[in-house]
Amino acid sequence: MNKLEGPSFLPNKKPKKLIFLLHGYGDNAENFIHLSESLNDHQFQANFYAPNAPTIVPQYPLGRQWFEVYPNGVHISEAGPKEKEIIQKECKASVKQLEEYINNLCLANNLTHQDCFIIGFSQGAMIAYELGNYMKSTFAGCSMLSGRILSSDQLDNNFFIKTPLLIIHGDNDEIVDPKYFTKACQIAKSKGFIIQEHLIKNEGHTISQKTLEIVHNFIKKYV
Repeated sequence: MNKLEGPSFLPNKKPKKLIFLLHGYGDNAENFIHLSESLNDHQFQANFYAPNAPTIVPQYPLGRQWFEVYPNGVHISEAGPKEKEIIQKECKASVKQLEEYINNLCLANNLTHQDCFIIGFSQGAMIAYELGNYMKSTFAGCSMLSGRILSSDQLDNNFFIKTPLLIIHGDNDEIVDPKYFTKACQIAKSKGFIIQEHLIKNEGHTISQKTLEIVHNFIKKYV
């Protein structure tokens, strides 16, 4: 199993927090790490890390993916049992690599999961939910931007029960339907999770300045 790699932004010699940025489908960490410049705040005393997803998007060598969007040529929104099995297998493999990546950086900085924030966009948000299902640890906070829950029947461990969650979506998102935002919020509330929810008007599948401000304030609250 290959180790995840990616760029970092390290404004602090001895950080007190680590912030992990998980990019979306077809993007890459070299692009996504630039969010750190907008989110950086000396009050956070945080360093930023952006791992590249494990596999290359077919026919698009600059793009990476955490799991296939078209397993067996079928889009995930229409996936049957066989396609869902492929997605879950790939998610599990990605999450194992992500866990190792996070654990190694925690060890190197003498920090714990409770000192870590996760920020995922689109497919990166989906893998953040899966990470919570797998790792079961309490984190400082997790922000899901324009994502969806893939396996809602498992959201019952310390990651979800004790980790503050920020769920953001644009009401004009043409890639990941806003109905998934509504579903995620309903599930989170029904289980008593600590959540903040923001459905942003007139916003599509993007990370706007308004979204960055909300994420910044979320980190500031729990840093």
